[in-house]
Amino acid sequence: MTAVRSILPRQWSWTHIGNVIMGVLLTLDLFIIESPPLLVRLTLGILLLSSTMIPYIRRFTVPAMPIFTWLITFYAARYIPLEYRPNHIFVNILPSLERILYGANLSEIISKNQHPVLDVLAWLPYGVIHFSLPFIFAAVLFVFGPPKSLPVYGQAFGWMNLMGVLTQLCFPNASPWYELSYGSAPADYSVPGEAGGLARIDELFGLNLYGSSFGASPLVFGAFPSLHSGSATIEMCFLVYLFPRMWPVAIGYTMWMWFATMYLTHHYLIDLVGGSIYAFSTFFVARRYLPPLRDDCKTRLSYLGIQTVSVRAFLRSIEFRLNYAHLLPLTSKDTDSANEETLTKETDDMFVLKEPLALRLRRLDNSSSDEEENAGLSYSGTSTPAEPASPTTPRSPFTCPQFPLHAKP
Repeated sequence: MTAVRSILPRQWSWTHIGNVIMGVLLTLDLFIIESPPLLVRLTLGILLLSSTMIPYIRRFTVPAMPIFTWLITFYAARYIPLEYRPNHIFVNILPSLERILYGANLSEIISKNQHPVLDVLAWLPYGVIHFSLPFIFAAVLFVFGPPKSLPVYGQAFGWMNLMGVLTQLCFPNASPWYELSYGSAPADYSVPGEAGGLARIDELFGLNLYGSSFGASPLVFGAFPSLHSGSATIEMCFLVYLFPRMWPVAIGYTMWMWFATMYLTHHYLIDLVGGSIYAFSTFFVARRYLPPLRDDCKTRLSYLGIQTVSVRAFLRSIEFRLNYAHLLPLTSKDTDSANEETLTKETDDMFVLKEPLALRLRRLDNSSSDEEENAGLSYSGTSTPAEPASPTTPRSPFTCPQFPLHAKP
């Protein structure tokens, strides 16, 4: 019992609770999934767990752990035994609520007017941009956002989708394509998924991509909430955080996604509203952990005080962690206390230079040329060589010309 208490944190936080939830879900997924074999699953699980303890790699896997948990749980949904699933699948509740709230089945109305041009316009956000935009925006946030904003985005994106999948598992609902194919007939888990309007894209381009992928979907009755709507909304929330003037683009893209999902008969309007509520709720929590933006900083390197913009500088900037107190403007009265506070803080929150920083000792004498030697401190003053002045405070890596990232590659 003492050993268990030594492992547990002394004071629980939301991070610890989240880690416990992900650990429980991943453990259940490990035993629920039937393919690949157990030995392969154990190996992959050990590798994933070990990656959170390896320097450099953990800076990617730790923030992305909610995303891994969401994807693995989504995949494991196909192997959940029937006796552990909800007995009733809701077929009529979503269209009925839509008619009550909005006066009509908007998805049915929008999907009646079909045209190849509209098919392509709906396919682009739903079948292409939805899967590529999270990676593209992550790269944009890494380049132009302040440090620590990308991990917050990754965790918020993962938790939002994970909560959505858990809701779909506990509250199964049929999509509009089911109503078009089966009417109000009771549904069961033997019904395969359908591509809906995306089947016309397969016919248009001579593919069997969406018909086969949706037919083998592990979560057929996952209409509510719409994770297409949720993903688009939370991505646009972070876009407006990074570029406030792009709010019209954020609204336009979200409405485009809403149109696509209803036109392709994959979601009702109430599903889209529910997905956006999940996204707004997640962003409301995540924004507390987002670092403040600065008008004088245009890229990640600017926040780190690095003037040279290059791919090498961006890659090496990953080796540093930020204490945001250093970036806030300080008054003369606060400078001494801030410096003293910085020295006592944990290095986990500070910039950690991974290469030794070469400082030079400047000797003052009567000669016109300065004699330089490698040393760990820099001396200055008016004292004689026999009685050197007290060492000055080392310069910050933000302004030090010897800072490795300032050097030209």
